[in-house]
Amino acid sequence: MHSKTVKDYMVPWSDYPAIKVDKTLEQAVDMINDMASKKGYRWIIVTDENNDLVGFLTLRSIFEAIDNLVPQSGDWMGISTRIQLIKDTSLRECMKPMVNVTTFENDPPMKVAELILNNRVTIVPVLNDKSDIVGIIRPVDLLPFIKELFDKN
Repeated sequence: MHSKTVKDYMVPWSDYPAIKVDKTLEQAVDMINDMASKKGYRWIIVTDENNDLVGFLTLRSIFEAIDNLVPQSGDWMGISTRIQLIKDTSLRECMKPMVNVTTFENDPPMKVAELILNNRVTIVPVLNDKSDIVGIIRPVDLLPFIKELFDKN
């Protein structure tokens, strides 16, 4: 039986950058760019005025915003014009909303792996026994667990 838990693999909640949902796409891009160069993060947490998690802004959602929020010109050649048109867009319009998929810090890692697969998500909030968010777990965070499984066999 595997004795490690999700807590052993998660990224602590306090380590991830968060931005308020009423901020702009441009402000979020600045934050992601800063965090990517410092810690390699490619997405940020989006919270409401009560600091509750409401969604995530990923690089993919930024590309989708550029592609979807501006009328198509046929290609990305007019990208600077398109950026000017969407840079003040609220994050509420382009973030990935929070889906109701969570795990607990004392759950076995295989449980969160199944959640990721079955729900087609890549970011799962980790809760403590009081249902407070204490961390985030992603497929990449489970790589050491998968490696351990391979090493056992």
